[in-house]
Amino acid sequence: MMTKYFTSAIVRFDPLSRRKTARIFLARIPPTTRNLIKIRTEFLGRSSTNKPLISVTFRDGKTIELDPCKESIADVIEQLDRHSRTLHLQEQMNS
Repeated sequence: MMTKYFTSAIVRFDPLSRRKTARIFLARIPPTTRNLIKIRTEFLGRSSTNKPLISVTFRDGKTIELDPCKESIADVIEQLDRHSRTLHLQEQMNS
């Protein structure tokens, strides 16, 4: 996962849920990058009215919001990497 272009991430999930997409997403962020990205985690209880969410904001200001209950970790990474590759190409063309 290309985390170089992330500026912030919000992850809301139920820690007791069987779906592990949100937890795996957090584990996939490298330790060296965790200091550069503003990461906010929210734990949802069974009675919570909020829905699980993975929201990532990129350097160009674009925000991608994904539902970790409906998406697999491979789908989440693919969608985030697609925009990261676009930013990487723009960076290479400008330099």
